[in-house]
Amino acid sequence: MHTLLYATMYPPHQRYVLLCPVIKIEDSKIVSKKSRCYSPGILTTTLQSPSLLSRVASTMDHHPGLRLPEMLRRCSWCGEAEKPSKKLKKCAACEYALYCSKDCQRSAWDDHKDSCRYMTKATKNVPPAFEREVRPYGFPNTTAFSRAMNDWIEAHLWALQSSTQAFILRLGGIRFLKNPPIFMMSFDSACLTKPGQSASERNPATTFAVRQQGLIKIDEWNASHPTNAQFLEGTATERELLSVYMEERCGSAFACLMVAVFKCRNITMSNTMNFPILHVRKRLPLDKDSIAIVEDVNTLCTGSINTGFPLRCVESQQSKLPLPGRFVRKAGKWVWEALFADWDDYSATSQDYAALHPILASLKSGLSPKELLNAFLKL
Repeated sequence: MHTLLYATMYPPHQRYVLLCPVIKIEDSKIVSKKSRCYSPGILTTTLQSPSLLSRVASTMDHHPGLRLPEMLRRCSWCGEAEKPSKKLKKCAACEYALYCSKDCQRSAWDDHKDSCRYMTKATKNVPPAFEREVRPYGFPNTTAFSRAMNDWIEAHLWALQSSTQAFILRLGGIRFLKNPPIFMMSFDSACLTKPGQSASERNPATTFAVRQQGLIKIDEWNASHPTNAQFLEGTATERELLSVYMEERCGSAFACLMVAVFKCRNITMSNTMNFPILHVRKRLPLDKDSIAIVEDVNTLCTGSINTGFPLRCVESQQSKLPLPGRFVRKAGKWVWEALFADWDDYSATSQDYAALHPILASLKSGLSPKELLNAFLKL
């Protein structure tokens, strides 16, 4: 498999309704279930700046997995990680975009200004009912809730990206890998935070959990409500620019840019993420052994998310494969630390990460985690 690329930033809000079939998998079959999956709400979407993508893409020729910093948050323009000695500063208007310097903020303005103005306006016009929905989970407002979900997405970026790719491949791949895309990914999640928790007490790896994953047909999503089409039209420029960049960087390996929608149960607002999806080298649809690999990868990814052990491949580690770890609080910042230095060091009897054992025991391909991840990246 070609190296996967992904990047995160924090821009605009939109309102939308979803009333369309969601494709999911039951007993290895595709099931299309008609249901009202999303109600009118605020949607926080993502933008990827060319500067940040260039920094991210520079690792693809040297590593099978994306290298990320140990620190959770990064500059929205250059991708520089936050440091204990250098705190990232929020955009004073929208309070979403983060910058490491005034130079980055000025450089980003042309890309950020439209979303910043819209987001600032949308935040001021949030219905009181939406604000009340997030308070039982310990968030003072929807802005704080959205930022927490963005942090959770960033914490589990490798797993969310890889589970998206694995899910598509399990369904067959060919008809889903279109550019422009014809489907969008759906992650139904649950908020696990509690009232009274401060922001510093909310571990970004454990604030949410994935309950269901599925695909939504974009045409049906657009037709279900006028604001859905307006949302995609309003964010089309960013996706087009990103697609052009990915095609230039990856050539024929680039398949499509897939929008992933993250909807939290009992909360009206949602977040989205743009995932660049790359072609695999194997002929599609995959053979039985390859299907077993992608099924196990999806199990591993979802399990690591829901147990709070994010899979990451960080800049300082020797292993070129993502390792499970945990986010710990150091000097007022969330920092990722690996559970072990290499998958060969995993111990099935260790109580330090006991919740990981049932996940690995449930893998059905017969491969060790190290063999599984190597096989997945080589598809």
